[in-house]
Amino acid sequence: MDNVWEKVKKSFREGATLSMEKIEEFTKIGKLKVEEMAAKRKIERNFIDMGERTFDLIEEGKKDTIGDDLTIKKAVENINVLRDELVSIEKKIKEIQEENKKNKEEQTESESETTGY
Repeated sequence: MDNVWEKVKKSFREGATLSMEKIEEFTKIGKLKVEEMAAKRKIERNFIDMGERTFDLIEEGKKDTIGDDLTIKKAVENINVLRDELVSIEKKIKEIQEENKKNKEEQTESESETTGY
């Protein structure tokens, strides 16, 4: 009976550990997803600003100066920086997922060595 109780306790501990690891993974990824959404909104805002400014320049008959306009240049610069930020965020998310997958595989190997299965 004691042996069964020990197995039950061990299973609960392992389950709790796995749950905590998953919660931590999802929390980290969730924070990065929020950052990702914020960057995407900023990109959209820059596109909107650029479109409005382009429209104004065309209306004023200055369509030849669109590429030289400081507002347009700044928006393009911001978009490029934000796109780089998105790539970085996506890379971090993949790293977290791969790290947790690796940890799970190592844990599974360790458990199979311990139990002999």
